[in-house]
Amino acid sequence: MKKILLASVMMCPVAVWAQEIKPIDIKPGLWENTTTSQISGLTMPNMPQLTPDQLAKMPPDARARVEAMTKGGAGAPQTTTSKSCITREQLNKSIFSQQDRGCTTKLVSSTSSSQQVHVECTRGNTQTAGDVNLERIDSEHVKGDMLMKTSGDSSTKGSMGQNMTIKISFTNKFLGADCGDVKPSGSDK
Repeated sequence: MKKILLASVMMCPVAVWAQEIKPIDIKPGLWENTTTSQISGLTMPNMPQLTPDQLAKMPPDARARVEAMTKGGAGAPQTTTSKSCITREQLNKSIFSQQDRGCTTKLVSSTSSSQQVHVECTRGNTQTAGDVNLERIDSEHVKGDMLMKTSGDSSTKGSMGQNMTIKISFTNKFLGADCGDVKPSGSDK
């Protein structure tokens, strides 16, 4: 779920939704994306609880991985940085609707400097709804946020069965016109 939402956020600055939209006025090329996400209500029932003694007996690399996964506990803010290649073509066509057919979007507002989109997704008995807001600082900087609420029925096989609130904020900055080895999203080249 988290990967799907993060992927959606990373595509937001370049997506043209099914409705009439004015693309955000940014430069195509290599972008650095810094995303901070926080999920409240998430439980990890399959994650074993290790005692300090058990951790001490683990090999150092395994202990470091376990400590990194549980750092701050469930719901602690997590920040990631990645790079993406944005093409002029991506700025002028719909990407989001092709990526996730279980979701519908409604354009709330759109200008060359800001966009607000309402998103609703259904997978089985799990529903997610919320809003994505984008703001163009200048042609080389974009920031935004997303607030989504997810609810599920735990009695349904395959359902996460959790009520969660997902808060994501992001800043994207232009690094250069040449993407180098970073391929555009959806590219199989």
